[in-house]
Amino acid sequence: MRDINRIPKILNELERIWKANPDFRLGQLIVVGARPKGSCPEVFYIEDEELLDGLLAFENGTETKKLKTIPDWEKYLNVTRIDPKELTVELLAQLINELKTTNKKIVITPINLMKLNGAPVSDQSWLLNQKPRIKKLKKLLAELKENGILSERRSKQDFLGVKETGYNIVE
Repeated sequence: MRDINRIPKILNELERIWKANPDFRLGQLIVVGARPKGSCPEVFYIEDEELLDGLLAFENGTETKKLKTIPDWEKYLNVTRIDPKELTVELLAQLINELKTTNKKIVITPINLMKLNGAPVSDQSWLLNQKPRIKKLKKLLAELKENGILSERRSKQDFLGVKETGYNIVE
């Protein structure tokens, strides 16, 4: 039998690290801590509420339903894989419409759109290589604002030295 005393130590460290990084989901922290050799999208992208439902079902001994939700990285247009020259206002409007219909609540910025697909936006060297993409996305988002699809938020965001204008989806 495993030592039961390991549980509080792990939970205390998890709580400390998670509170220092509250934008992470639990699955993300687990994957980061485990450092698997391959990707684990089912764990990395699971929403905390879905994980909690699964844990409660386990505790109750009930059958956990196969999760029917599609992770963000499969659901939404991947703006990090499309050549910036091929990004269009129509493609971005389609993505914004999908975010609206699925009731995804995010501040619309180039960085946040790339985060949807699991892009390594916290890696500064990767982000520096994305300047043409970010510039194009900024231009397209401003166009969507002019078209009345987005409204500009009052506060500007600064992400790793990149100043971003945030937008809300117009209802």
